[in-house]
Amino acid sequence: NDGLVLKIIPDDIMRGLELRKGVTDVVVNDLTPDIADQLKHVPQLQQAESPGVDYQYLGLNLRDPILKDRRVRQALAYAIDRQAIVDYLRRGLAAPAVGLMPPLSWAFAPDAFSFPHDAARSRALLDEAGYPDPDGAGPAPRLRLSLKISNTQEFNRLQAAVIQQDLLAASVELDIRTYEFATLYADVLAGNFQLYSLQWTAGSLADPDILRRVFHSSQVPPAGFNRGHFSDPRVDALLDEAAASTDEGRRLELFKDVQRIVAIEVPYVSLWNKTNFVVAQRSLGGVHSSPAGDLTFLKDVARIGPAPTN
Repeated sequence: NDGLVLKIIPDDIMRGLELRKGVTDVVVNDLTPDIADQLKHVPQLQQAESPGVDYQYLGLNLRDPILKDRRVRQALAYAIDRQAIVDYLRRGLAAPAVGLMPPLSWAFAPDAFSFPHDAARSRALLDEAGYPDPDGAGPAPRLRLSLKISNTQEFNRLQAAVIQQDLLAASVELDIRTYEFATLYADVLAGNFQLYSLQWTAGSLADPDILRRVFHSSQVPPAGFNRGHFSDPRVDALLDEAAASTDEGRRLELFKDVQRIVAIEVPYVSLWNKTNFVVAQRSLGGVHSSPAGDLTFLKDVARIGPAPTN
C-alpha cells in the first residue's frame, strides 16, 4: 500500500544501519558526516545534496575586557581554519560561511569580508592589541579564553577541539566547557560567556529582519537575540531605516551595508553553512534535496525498483 511511515531512531549508528539493511528508505539531514560519507560507498543507496542555509558560528561577548577589542575578535577569525572543518569534520557537507545571511538569501551581500585562514595575521593583530607572545615559540599563551558548547552532538566536541588547536597556533589558550543544552542556552541569554557555539536554522534566517533582531543594540535579551551586546550606531541607523522602508531595492542596499560592517566588526565568527543531504534506497525515484532541508520532496518520491530485502 502507498503511504508514509515516519520513524524516530535516536541513535546515529542505527539510522545508518537501517539504511544499509533496507529497513529504512530515506533519511534527511540526520546522519553524522562520517556515516553519510561511509554510505556513499553502499551500492544500493543514493545521496542527494543541495546548498543549505543553517549557519554555525561562534558568538562573542563584546562586554568582555578582552573581546571588546575588535583586533582580538579579528585575530580569532583569522586563526580558525574553516575550510579544514568543512573538508575533514563535515566531510564536505558544508561551505565556509560569510555571515548570518546565507548566500541563497535575496538580501545576501556577496562582497562582505570573509576571513581567510591566516595564523600570521592573527598573531600580528594580537601583538597590536597588546597581547604579545610572552615566550616566543614556547608554551606560555598570549591570553586565555573559554568556549561554551552543547553536549547534544559529538561533532560539537570535535569541532571545538579543532578550533582549540587553531587558536593555539596563535598562542591563544582555549578552555572548552561542555554543558547540557538548556544550561548553555541560559548562560548565553544571561551573557554569561566569553565564546559560545550555536547554530541558526533555516526558518530563523528566512527574513533578513533577523539582522535587526541579532545586531541592533536595542535587541539584547530578552528583547531580541543580540546576546553578545554588539552596539554600533551605523548598524542601528541602517537597520532602523530598513525596518521603516517599503522600497525593496533600498532595503536590499541597507541590509548589504549592515552585513559589510558586521563582517569587519566580528560579533560572530562565521564557521559554515550546512549542505543539506538525503540518503535513500536506489529503488526510489524523485529523491532530491532542497535549501530548506524539509520533507516536501517526499510527495515526488515513488518506488521505481524492487524494495530492498533484509
